[in-house]
Amino acid sequence: MSQNGKLITVAVLLSVLAILFGILFGQEKVPAIQENMDVWVSRQDQNILHRLSDSEKNLLADILSHQKKTETSERYGDFVLAFTAYRNGKEMLQPSLYRLTDGTNEFVMKYPDGSCYSLDTRSVLQLLTSHTLDNLFDYIEDAPTMTVTEGERELTVHCVENGWQYKKIDNSIFMDGVLVRDSQTLLALEDYQNLSLAFSTEPQSVQVTILLSGPTETVFEGTPDRLDQFSPPISGRYKMRVTAQWEETASRRYSGQCVYELDLQVKKEAEVLISEHTVPQGGLFMITVTNPEDPGSLQVNTDAGKAGPFVKQQEGVYTCLVAARNAGMHLISVSGTGVSGEHQIEVTASAFETWQADFPLRTEDPDLAESFEQAWQNLPGSTGTGKYWRGVFQSPVEEEPDLGYHQNFEGQPAQMEGAVWWILQEDTQIKAANSGGVVFVGNLDQGGLTVVVHHGMGLYTWYYGLSETWLEQGDVVFKGEVLGSVWAQEEDTWFGVQAVFQGVSLNLQTLQNQSWLEPEA
Repeated sequence: MSQNGKLITVAVLLSVLAILFGILFGQEKVPAIQENMDVWVSRQDQNILHRLSDSEKNLLADILSHQKKTETSERYGDFVLAFTAYRNGKEMLQPSLYRLTDGTNEFVMKYPDGSCYSLDTRSVLQLLTSHTLDNLFDYIEDAPTMTVTEGERELTVHCVENGWQYKKIDNSIFMDGVLVRDSQTLLALEDYQNLSLAFSTEPQSVQVTILLSGPTETVFEGTPDRLDQFSPPISGRYKMRVTAQWEETASRRYSGQCVYELDLQVKKEAEVLISEHTVPQGGLFMITVTNPEDPGSLQVNTDAGKAGPFVKQQEGVYTCLVAARNAGMHLISVSGTGVSGEHQIEVTASAFETWQADFPLRTEDPDLAESFEQAWQNLPGSTGTGKYWRGVFQSPVEEEPDLGYHQNFEGQPAQMEGAVWWILQEDTQIKAANSGGVVFVGNLDQGGLTVVVHHGMGLYTWYYGLSETWLEQGDVVFKGEVLGSVWAQEEDTWFGVQAVFQGVSLNLQTLQNQSWLEPEA
């Protein structure tokens, strides 16, 4: 190839590259409506939108495909319509149609970024005379309205007719007939009890619904005139919805509804309740806190005994158990509630009685048994809210005990002072007082063959003096399940059970009389 031919070839290639570069990088992208978009149209001075039909959307897409950018937007100040295009619920395009200020039918499309495009007048007029736009303008004039007055604010909303949706002034879109969703506010009694409603045409029905967020529980449902009878039960987030319903009549062609929805934040003062104000030693009582300021830091402060962890009973309600250990009058306070104050409780003394006999479940050979003291100290503690027991506890044997709470043997370990004891005359199966996990199985120097079951939240039952058991540490047992057996001997055969909560010995009868603490699943 000659030198001139090479130069011509290079020049052609450079020209092609220049054209491609101009196409890819030099030409500004023109806003366009795509097939997978939903397009809504509105009057800027009204809060009503309507969805364009497919044919109308195609007509708008064709108009935009022929638009040409212009810099002379000042003369076009007469607003006509606003369009919003969505893809999968996300706003993609928001063009607004303007006309020459003098009323001449010459149009431009303006965009939020300040750009302006001239349009084909014939196509725009074709769109403006479409069925949708005719209905839009007619509907604005005649639709029933509801005016909501909330404090110093007032908002007028239009009846929802089939296919119609609404736009709040800040351009937030809410489908399914919800006109406006106010930002979350602090709810006071007057905010909802004095809600004022006015209607251009009286609706067939008006209903108010208030729901507690989270579990989405309806806490109020009725007419507006009953709002003064409602008080939010607990602190938390609520949703209030006012719905007015019109039905079509011979004199009015409109049917549909207006919906006003408000997010509410309710703040109620915390309250502390004590289940009992007089409790025997070894008994349990319950502390309930409603609407605490900081549920995570709730803590009982008292020298009456030992408190367990707080557990959530339901939304805004937290409960804990306290084991009464020290006799006398005691003060109780709860931190984390956000309110100050003390409560008083009396723990009545239980009479101690010593059985005139040596502790029968003792071995003198340390090689054959583990230390009771070490077993007691090394038992895994529990500060969590996991709870495995269900309902009341049952006695491990059917007979009444021969020695009850605070009836102790001579030489019995101090930690066992709350155990109850049976003299068994025949072979007896021993059953679990309630469900839980086995945390200890072993032969103790004081207590003999022993099984310990943890029922959750620091509540244990100890079973002393078994002859046999097939359980191992880590097993799960259920209430009433057989843990092992006691074989009757010629001499007295003693078997004992002790309930312990957070390290405090309990009177077993307190667990057999009441169903304690059933927290939310």
